[in-house]
Amino acid sequence: MSAGGMLKALRLEVGKLRRKHYWLIAASTAGVCLGWCAMLMTLRASGSAQVRSAALQLSEFAQLMALLMPIVTAVLASRIVSVDAEERMGQLFTALGQRPMTRYRAKLMIVFLTVIAMETAVLVMLSVMASSIGLTMTDTYWNALGPMVVELVCSTLAICTVQLTLSTCLDKQAIGLGAAAIGGFITSGLPFAHLGGLSWLLPWGIVPAATPIDGTDVSMASLRATGEVTLASHPWLLAGLAVLAAAVWSAAAYAVIVYKENHR
Repeated sequence: MSAGGMLKALRLEVGKLRRKHYWLIAASTAGVCLGWCAMLMTLRASGSAQVRSAALQLSEFAQLMALLMPIVTAVLASRIVSVDAEERMGQLFTALGQRPMTRYRAKLMIVFLTVIAMETAVLVMLSVMASSIGLTMTDTYWNALGPMVVELVCSTLAICTVQLTLSTCLDKQAIGLGAAAIGGFITSGLPFAHLGGLSWLLPWGIVPAATPIDGTDVSMASLRATGEVTLASHPWLLAGLAVLAAAVWSAAAYAVIVYKENHR
């Protein structure tokens, strides 16, 4: 598909979202995440020297994203898909010559960029404010930041593709929302049960499985002893595995859509 065709499809999808609360949901979620992380940073900066670790704050940010973003992505995917069911808008655009796969790819790009924008806003705030309010910016933080960004992008892509596919294929949107809520809750808790490796088995578990900072009791013991959390032995290897996992889940979800459209 040409770049011009994709831009046209994106403009059409954005136009459909007027007065559909999509952007309000995204902005509200971003505001909650920013406020929550800012509060945690302020509390951490006012605590003892041992807990003023920007790397620990980065780990808590990853945990928040692992728990919250699957649900938010599912809501946004459901909203952007359900728009086509209203007044048979999807059927209208298909009759006018727009291919369903073009529409799907445009929706995927919008949801993906929306979630990435929310995560980026929080991550930028963390990086900019941390040193100014008294958090300790150590080598552990900077060594974890690059792999963390890669893993967040990969996780977002996988979750967006899976949730958009669920919303597209299932008439009952509650199923996709429930899957995201349960999947995010389970995978974000597995590392604390020393079962973090199992998080790789679900698309919502890429961040908990690949996080470069150990946020469990092992890292907390290190924090109390040395004033710093524990960095994974090979953080970039985990980032590479995150890329692979995201590719597998995204390809599988996309294949389901292709099969559905080919057998319509």
